Amino acid sequence: MKRIITAAALILFGSATLSGYNVRLSQIDASRLLLSQTVRLYVSVTDDLGVPVDRLEQGSFTIFESPDGLEFRRIEGLTEFKPRAASADGISFLLLIDNSGSMYDTLDGRPTEEAGRMRITHARNAVRTFLGSMTQPRDTVGLASYNTSYTRLAAPSGDKARLAGFLDGIERPDPEQAYTELYAALTLGVEDFEGIGGRRAIIILSDGENYPYFERSGKPHPSHGTRTYRYTEPIQACQEAGISVYAVNFAAQKDPNLEAIAVETGGTVFDARSQEELARVYQRIHEQVAGEYLIGYRATMAPAERKFVRVQVEQQGRLDQATRFYFSSTVFGLPRRPLSALLIIPFVLAFVLLWLISLLKFEKKRGPATLEVLKTRVGRAQTRVMPLGTAKTVIGGSRSADLTIVGNPNVRERHATVVYDAKKKAYTVVGSGDLTVNNRPVKTKVLEPGDVIDVGGATIVFDDGEV
Repeated sequence: MKRIITAAALILFGSATLSGYNVRLSQIDASRLLLSQTVRLYVSVTDDLGVPVDRLEQGSFTIFESPDGLEFRRIEGLTEFKPRAASADGISFLLLIDNSGSMYDTLDGRPTEEAGRMRITHARNAVRTFLGSMTQPRDTVGLASYNTSYTRLAAPSGDKARLAGFLDGIERPDPEQAYTELYAALTLGVEDFEGIGGRRAIIILSDGENYPYFERSGKPHPSHGTRTYRYTEPIQACQEAGISVYAVNFAAQKDPNLEAIAVETGGTVFDARSQEELARVYQRIHEQVAGEYLIGYRATMAPAERKFVRVQVEQQGRLDQATRFYFSSTVFGLPRRPLSALLIIPFVLAFVLLWLISLLKFEKKRGPATLEVLKTRVGRAQTRVMPLGTAKTVIGGSRSADLTIVGNPNVRERHATVVYDAKKKAYTVVGSGDLTVNNRPVKTKVLEPGDVIDVGGATIVFDDGEV
């Protein structure tokens, strides 16, 4: 029991500092764990005013990993170190706007019919200011509102000017829609990041407590019936997906669990009482995320369902640290359901074998590059892996295409072409129709391992074949 309590305390107080800097493990990206055994950390280092600390060298950071949160092993050597990585590579934000009935009161909570005095008006204006300040073209922003229901207004996009127009689509709810399904909105918001990699964050604006429809009205919810979302559900969903939550309280009344949701997902909590303060909060969140350090390392082979990561920052005699966990894959982690002793034996043998293999030094070998179709919008989704040759590979709606996308009239006969450059030993996708890579519209792009290509709703992942 003592071990469990200690491990839980590490998570809850993982953002606490010893002195000096405020260190936070904002996001743990374990998506490459199966293929390359690597984990990528986004580490926030700020001063007492919340301003990102720049110009820290790689030697200032030390990474530890543990299978139980108690005994940590130091990681020798990093695979990646990049200051201000999100600023250069882009950030994917999802803005969740509270659209419950109380958002149509004044800032001090009084009923009003004057649109200019309503809390929702101040929120719209602050978001427009925030969008106007985002000049990094790689940044993408999505927008959703929530009350009784979750309404996705716009998927994450780089067109911030177009996104601002969707704010006018947030309308005053009728009484049945005026409830506050705060926990449900956060859980459902995770799905809007499907197919998007890199640094991802949800900024949720709230003016009060979770106020679930079924519990308060006694009637089944229009979408999820008698189910009531608990605050632990968005925490787990965000932890599993590697998404951090930044919470903004826009009223004196606060949800008692919103801070726990933010902290345990790698984010933090802000308060705002005016339009100007709210605009500054959005800007501060962007500055903190953009100023993070990206650190990559090879994970340890110790079997565990969850792996705990600790990052220490030492500079000028000051030592600060933060600890969080990530969910291991089914290869490096243990299954969640209890197994008999006989069934566990093969898993132990597999871990030993993987550990032995990791000790051997193999020269990198390259297999055929592939396109893996994960999902289509038409019909039943079936995974299909297509090896790429050194010639052109045509993706389109024609039966003569090398990779045919059927059932979508918006897909041209030769919608996109993947071309191999023998000199550069690289593949490039060129679009003759609407084409996105990693959720960003492109005409041409040199492909990198893990790039997600969208052609008419078909999700296609590129793999360069390197082992």
